[in-house]
Amino acid sequence: MSKNKIFLIIGILILIISVPAAIIVLKQQAIFKLGAQTVNKPENIQIVNITEKSATLTWSTSKATQGIVNYGISPTNLTLVQPENSPAINHQVNLTNLLPATTYFFTIKIGNQTFDNNGQPFTFTTKSALPSPTITPTPTPIPKPTINPSPSPSPSSSLTEEDFQAAMGTNNPTYDLNKDGIVNTADLLLFRQQQNK
Repeated sequence: MSKNKIFLIIGILILIISVPAAIIVLKQQAIFKLGAQTVNKPENIQIVNITEKSATLTWSTSKATQGIVNYGISPTNLTLVQPENSPAINHQVNLTNLLPATTYFFTIKIGNQTFDNNGQPFTFTTKSALPSPTITPTPTPIPKPTINPSPSPSPSSSLTEEDFQAAMGTNNPTYDLNKDGIVNTADLLLFRQQQNK
């Protein structure tokens, strides 16, 4: 066998061995890159200070990152967005102007990766609105009109029973002998008593 053939066979063997080795090395680098992308996965996600109109989301990451919270009232429609102000390791995002007694769904986005709760958005429910205080109006007494009492008719006056009967149900002070604000049968009886004296 000639030297050229030996070099050719060795070259082919090196090529056959090096191609699969290169593929394995490249796959390992790709796995390493994917692993590096999840280093900043949010940990210890908590929802604190929940009120009827707001909630605070907190989490931590291994490196300083700046996250974005996508949220909404439907797990498939997270159209509201609240970004963090600056990169941090301990993160805090305040969600405000929320509806009372409403379940909210959210995900956290860091870089190009979105984090959720095993394929579903995280959730929290705002508190119920406090009942409005009931204001009971205090009735204001309406003062009765002051009627200057006129002297009771005397038996010698020109009043008659027919006049009393015509004035029944009115507040005519001339015929309201008992001063209760209305001319009624009690006034007629007082008139009769005065006539019989």
